[in-house]
Amino acid sequence: MKKRLAVILTVMLAAFALAGCGSDSGSDEPAEQAVSEVVNVAVLNGPTGMGAVQLTDMTEKYNLKSYEAPTDIAPKLISGEVDVAALPSNMAAVLFNKTEGQVVAVTPVALGVLYIIGNDADVKKVEDLSGRTIVSSGQGGTPEYALEKILENSGMTPGEDVQVEWLASHADVNQKLLSEPGTIAMVPEPFVSVALAQGGEDGVEVLFDMNNLWKEATGQEFPMGVLVARSDFTQNRSGDLEVLLADLKASVDFVNEGSDEAAQLIVDKGFLGEAAIAKAAIPGCSLVCFTGDQLTKGTEMLKVFNQTMFEMNPESVGGKLPGDELYYQGK
Repeated sequence: MKKRLAVILTVMLAAFALAGCGSDSGSDEPAEQAVSEVVNVAVLNGPTGMGAVQLTDMTEKYNLKSYEAPTDIAPKLISGEVDVAALPSNMAAVLFNKTEGQVVAVTPVALGVLYIIGNDADVKKVEDLSGRTIVSSGQGGTPEYALEKILENSGMTPGEDVQVEWLASHADVNQKLLSEPGTIAMVPEPFVSVALAQGGEDGVEVLFDMNNLWKEATGQEFPMGVLVARSDFTQNRSGDLEVLLADLKASVDFVNEGSDEAAQLIVDKGFLGEAAIAKAAIPGCSLVCFTGDQLTKGTEMLKVFNQTMFEMNPESVGGKLPGDELYYQGK
């Protein structure tokens, strides 16, 4: 009888142990969380969206679509067709102002992805840019204001000490850079990796990391991409937003590992066109996702960014500097 009881107790203890494997208290890897209904997510091709690449296969949770331009996403976010979107960082304030507070900035998703590169340019320090011309794309957007801030921090004025030639696209910038020795260009990843792959043996090199220069000028890192959400979504479906942030954080960590698998998935999902370029570009994309206690860190980056943009040109953030109500406070 005692022997039978011992066997029964052993079986019961084993059953309890197995049951505990799926619980938060008994496992280092909590069970996957569900959402109340599918979340509609919009991201941009390239660095701003590619950190979310694993979410593309979580179709039971997310309807994720990628777009070429922020102007393709903004109307869908305003109308409610999209719940959450990854956009250039200044768009959070712009849309907040445009919708009278119906958009919330949640977390940066990409830090400084801009770099100044040269083709036999003979530039060693920022001050060496004086008297030179920088070729870039993105006039009127974040690249222009970032360059202006960085040059001013080194005592130079764009248009006077440093000339800027604005071209229609990053591809046009790369073409000029690669074909004309002596050219200095400002481009984002993955165009940096493309330029290095095509011209690295002929003198093309990275001169400056704009994230580092921005940090020197402002005291904060340079948030270039931000996750935004409709304010009614953050209020009514805060649990779903927290699940999304956890999944996005896991996806960003997966991409940042820089494995061949991550690079190929980025290509397979249409964010970039070549696995070798994707793998080379990942470190320079500075992908992040702040969750929990780290949300405050992301908020401080965004506040400094928006304040700097506003001081340079109020219209860059929609004409008015938003207060704390712009920023997601967490569940």
